[in-house]
This record gives sequence, structure tokens and C-alpha cells, in this order.
Amino acid sequence: MVMAKRFGIFFLCALFVACMTFAGIWLASAPKAYNTTKVATGKAIEAVYATAVVEPVTWAAIAPIKTGRIIAVNVKEGDSVNTGDILARLDDADYRAHIREEQELARYYKDNLARSKKLLDKGFDSQEKYDARKTDLARTEARINILEEQIKQLALPAPMNGTVLWRDVELGEVKKAGAPIFWIGQPHPLRLKAEVDEEDIPKIKSGQNVLITADAFPGEYTEGLVRRISPKGDPINKSYRVYMSLPENTKLMIGMTVETNTIVQEKESALLVPAKAITEGPALWVLKNNQAHKTFVKTGIIGTEQIEILDGAQKDDHIILPPFNGLSDGTTVRVK
Repeated sequence: MVMAKRFGIFFLCALFVACMTFAGIWLASAPKAYNTTKVATGKAIEAVYATAVVEPVTWAAIAPIKTGRIIAVNVKEGDSVNTGDILARLDDADYRAHIREEQELARYYKDNLARSKKLLDKGFDSQEKYDARKTDLARTEARINILEEQIKQLALPAPMNGTVLWRDVELGEVKKAGAPIFWIGQPHPLRLKAEVDEEDIPKIKSGQNVLITADAFPGEYTEGLVRRISPKGDPINKSYRVYMSLPENTKLMIGMTVETNTIVQEKESALLVPAKAITEGPALWVLKNNQAHKTFVKTGIIGTEQIEILDGAQKDDHIILPPFNGLSDGTTVRVK
């Protein structure tokens, strides 16, 4: 009885090993499996991709021209302002102290000049001394005018009628010269400012349609139009600035970053294959009678995900998808 059990266990183990051996041999000799798809028809689209920022059509950034401490902030975000309204003011105490000194000096020079004039008229003073006192007064008054102009520059006026769209300043902060602290403009209409690679800019023309997507609104897209292309590019970033219009009812908000695809070419009822199926040549691996055949093709519109086939393949042809490891012309393959 024990011997029979041992024989049965031995038999099962031997059978298992044999099955695994035969399975390994079969898998090793079986054709390799590949993913496939069919050549389909649809709309072929070539688009130029770029990122863009939403901004008002009419706006201005306001920045101090001198570094200084903010002593007054007169507006908040959302306030309406008129041209010339003072938005904020930098500390001008030093300039005003200098003006007072110069004004005292100017009064002294005026009195001296008046006395010199009387003496000159009576012949007790020279013309040279009178002219020197007159020059001293003129120089002092010029310095006062310069100081008054510098004080004006410490006030930040609104350059246009509009709304305070953005404020980046609080009372008492020290702000650097040239750093914007206000955006003033009209909340509508809005536009996009995109940066397009210089290699793609020859394809962009005014009036082209633009498809716009934003992370803030997943699954949705907005349509716009190319309006204007900057005539000068950025040699460092190797890009050109392109301005695109947005519809009046857009949900996009000022400052949002979006992705744009400018439609430069499209065709209905085109033969299409996945872009990843194209190999060098260009060519496709076409499946015929369970064999792979490298077929050279002529391509048309090249999209980001699909490519138009003009010649070399037909609708419903089965083509092999990557990876193409182990493929050669005439290789027998299996379809996954």
C-alpha cells in the first residue's frame, strides 16, 4: 500500500515535470505575440502645441522706478480707478528735507541778488558779482525742481481707467525698482499670450483656429483664434510670442496657464495610423497571413497621436504596434 502511494506521487511529479518541459518547448518554438490595430479613416489634424497665459487685452503693470519703503496704499484688488489716481506712494521724507534746505538757500540767494542789484544800480557793485549771485539762485531753483520731480516719481499713478486686477504690496514693505506691484486693466475681453517654438512659427498664421485646455477645467476645451504674431523672437528661449483671442463667455481666468493646439492643417476621411506604429523609412509592419512585412509608406499630415497615410497601406490593413523586437520581414507572428 505504501509502495503504491509512493509510486503514485512519483508518477504525478514526473508527469508535472514532463508537462512543464513540453510547455517550455512549445512556448520557445511558438511565434511571438504582438499587439495590432487596423488602418482607419477619420479626420487628420496637424496642430502646433504651446503653453500660454490668460491676460486682459488692455492692461498695464505698475512698478516703482526707485527702491523704497511703501508709506501709503490707496487701493485694493477689485477697486475701480481713473487715470492719474494715486495707487501707492513711496517714502519721500529725505527728498522733502532736501527741498526745505534748498528753499532756504534760494531765499538767501534772492535777498543777496536784490541787494546786489541796488548796489549795482548805484555803482557800488560789479556786474560780475551780480551775475554770480544770479547764477547761484538759478542753480538752487533747478535743484528744487529736480527734487520735486523725484518726489512725483515716488507716487504711483494709474495709467488708465480700469480695475485693480492684482496687488502685491502692503503698507511698510520695501519694494525694489522695476518689480510690478499693481496690475491695472479691463477684466474683459481676455486673450492668450503663447510662446511658440521658432521651428513651428512658420506654420502659424493669423486667423487659425486654436483648441485650448486648462487643468482647472478637465475634460473641457475652449476655441480661440490666432490674432497676432510678434515680429521678433526670443533668441534665448528660441520662441515667438503669439496672441490668441478668447470668446467673451470664457471660463478661463486672468493668470491661468493653459495648453494650446493651433490647427495648421486638417483633412476629412484620411487614412490614419497611430504615430507610434511608424518606423524609420517611414514604414509600417503590416500583418499578412500571420507574417510581418515591412511596408514603406508615404505620409501626409503628421499629428501628435495619428499620422495620415497617403500611399503604401489601405483601410483595414492589420498593422503591428511596438515594441518591434524580434521582427524581420516574413517573420511569423501571433496576435495578442
